[in-house]
Amino acid sequence: MSVASPLHYLYGSPTATALLRQQDDDFIVDELLNFQPSGAGEHILLHIEKCGQNTQYVAKQLAELTGLRARDISYAGLKDRHAVTRQWFCFKWPIKQVLDWQSWQLEGCKILNVQRHYRKLRLGALKANVFQIRLRQVSDCDAVIARAEQVMRGVPNYYGEQRFGINGGNLVLARQLFSGQGISDRKLRGLALSAARSFVFNQQVSARISAGLFNQLLNGDVLQLNGTGSVFRMPQADAELQQRLNEMDVHLTAVLAGMGVPMVTDAAADFEQQVLIQHNDLVQGLEDFRLKSERRAIRVVPQQLTLQQDGSDIVLNFALPAGCFATSVLRELVNYHDCGRKAANME
Repeated sequence: MSVASPLHYLYGSPTATALLRQQDDDFIVDELLNFQPSGAGEHILLHIEKCGQNTQYVAKQLAELTGLRARDISYAGLKDRHAVTRQWFCFKWPIKQVLDWQSWQLEGCKILNVQRHYRKLRLGALKANVFQIRLRQVSDCDAVIARAEQVMRGVPNYYGEQRFGINGGNLVLARQLFSGQGISDRKLRGLALSAARSFVFNQQVSARISAGLFNQLLNGDVLQLNGTGSVFRMPQADAELQQRLNEMDVHLTAVLAGMGVPMVTDAAADFEQQVLIQHNDLVQGLEDFRLKSERRAIRVVPQQLTLQQDGSDIVLNFALPAGCFATSVLRELVNYHDCGRKAANME
């Protein structure tokens, strides 16, 4: 099964169409860190607005300007090139050494804030990402606004297509890696492994929707507490837990494949295994590369979701937890054509 294989919709395929990212500023993202910079310490935090550049390219520019290695520049998350994004970068810098950042020329970037902090910024150190997205040439604005009522109850927590690279290239790399072809570049290898895990996760979520089990407990399911990374086993499904699931206090999870004893048991384990066995080459490859299995919620609920019609356009505002994809919200609202993805293919 290829990365292009259709994933099931939770609320049925939307009928309205729209254009996404016709312009870079149609897609605006703001990172919210899960901590406050301390104002002191041996690490520099840079808040940078970028447009037309991807995260890794900006990190490379920072490395050249500081004389550091690219791997010495850290960030909390990867952001698309074809968007306006405001995100944080970090590197270690001697406390008594002046950093002449005001004289820097960062292509496609603007430095908004500079702070010191006592420790390194790590991947995933985000409270949320806040999105402002303009959908252009919406064919039926009323239909999109009506579907928003459903979307507010949560959408499948699919990994977005950008996780898989242009034309699914990252997944192709993963299959090559698992067949014995080495990838010397550490970051490229990481992208390949991540794509494989994300693909297998997406297939589990899609299968759960297809079976009518997206919001239905099975004996042996593993649940995640809303707003936390805390998960717990549920040996026996009961009415109280089902009610908590309906009220979005807890969410069902699927496995991020890797090494480790499965947390699910009973009927949930049987269902999960039926999906995993269809992608055994990827699952085995992830185990061979000694990734540790984890759990991820299969549902994500957009926070403070608002829609505003502007002629034939709709402007959306919402926030998502770190690691969740705005496109997973959009795909349940409208059948969009991503102009930014097309530009990426041309590049």
